[in-house]
Amino acid sequence: MKILIALMTMALPLATMAETATLTVEGMHCGGCAKILNKAVCEDKKISTNISECKITVDDKTKIGTVILKSKTTKNIEMALVEKAITSTGEEYKISKKEIIQ
Repeated sequence: MKILIALMTMALPLATMAETATLTVEGMHCGGCAKILNKAVCEDKKISTNISECKITVDDKTKIGTVILKSKTTKNIEMALVEKAITSTGEEYKISKKEIIQ
């Protein structure tokens, strides 16, 4: 019984930790691409409900962008919605890497 209580106590803080998701997006070549993804991801009501921070950057030289999302404390990032928002813009964006950290 003591072991069960100890395990539950250790797991409780994990349930309240925020997530950070970093996606590498190929095919972004300028600030206009960042604006397109900002509208598609950061301003999407279904996604932004669970997000406390949304940052999109692009490297003009490598044509690679980065999308960084931080969830609200008790929420998870809906990655399926984020990925769909990125790939459904009508542009030729390709997610080449995904990383989620709690």
